[in-house]
Amino acid sequence: MQKVDKHISELLNGHDCVIVPELGGFVANYAPAKIHPVQHTFTPPSKNIVFNKNLKNNDGLLANHIVMAEQSTYPEALKYIQHFVGNATEQLRKGAKVKIEEVGTLFLDVERNIQFEPDTTTNHLLDAFGLSQFQSPAIKRDTITKRIEKEFKDRDAIPAERKKINVKKYVALAIALPLVFGLVWIPLKTDLLKNINYSDLNPFSSKEVVKPKAAPSVDTTKTVKIAIPKDTTTAIAENTQPEPVTEALVEPVKADTTKVVVETAVDPANRFHLVAGCFQVEENAVKFVAQLQQQNISAAIIGQNNKGLYVVSCGDYNTRKEANNELENLRKLQPNAWLYKN
Repeated sequence: MQKVDKHISELLNGHDCVIVPELGGFVANYAPAKIHPVQHTFTPPSKNIVFNKNLKNNDGLLANHIVMAEQSTYPEALKYIQHFVGNATEQLRKGAKVKIEEVGTLFLDVERNIQFEPDTTTNHLLDAFGLSQFQSPAIKRDTITKRIEKEFKDRDAIPAERKKINVKKYVALAIALPLVFGLVWIPLKTDLLKNINYSDLNPFSSKEVVKPKAAPSVDTTKTVKIAIPKDTTTAIAENTQPEPVTEALVEPVKADTTKVVVETAVDPANRFHLVAGCFQVEENAVKFVAQLQQQNISAAIIGQNNKGLYVVSCGDYNTRKEANNELENLRKLQPNAWLYKN
């Protein structure tokens, strides 16, 4: 049979909490990726494992995992867990450390309290499978002064002859600007351009003489009939009726009943139940019901008790006598079954 350490590590890969009865619970919390600003290390996302000594109630998760993995019975799995807890408690009392492979180490502090140091080499987050921590060297960047010095060093020196040529161009441009300004400003401020016909300056254009047109003669002997338009308000009103709107018929959608789960209601008159187990996690209770049904035992979840645990019942009866008679038969397959009064 494998060690309990291996089963705890396997359960932490798919669950956020694994309880070891009478010892404590290992709780996994999601931790995002991290970048160390000094060491320049990149750490992938993972699960931080912490230990809670107050989680000691058996939720059946670890025992059922051992039953399925080792092909053993539930009572054998409980005895195996109790043996592991007894050895771990004895080592802690002697001052030794209890190492749980791929999970962490348990030890007692000065005040005799259980402390836990997680194992950082194992990543239980399935989404980060294959990712490992790596280190990248820091990027060295030049300062502003070094970049300016480097920019000036890369430039070529301007020759002296080229500077003289540029000066001559600027001098010629400074002399030409006043002349151009005078040629434009003087005609605009005087009447020199007002009496000039610019069309006469085109040598290829020909002048056309425009003759005045005679006014048309009006025959006053004829009478002119003016057609008065009819009132169009009625025609407009007839054509402004809104067009009929047709609505598409939508067929009703049929409900999908293939995935509906029907739960059997419990008769409140039946006060005595044969309980096979109680679980804090509803998913574990559902798995246990399926395991009992594979053994041809009628089982169902009847709700939660006053402690918030999901109760798995294998039968309900009106009288205590009937329940005790069936309890003896049930304990042949489930030795830990007991009678529960509603």
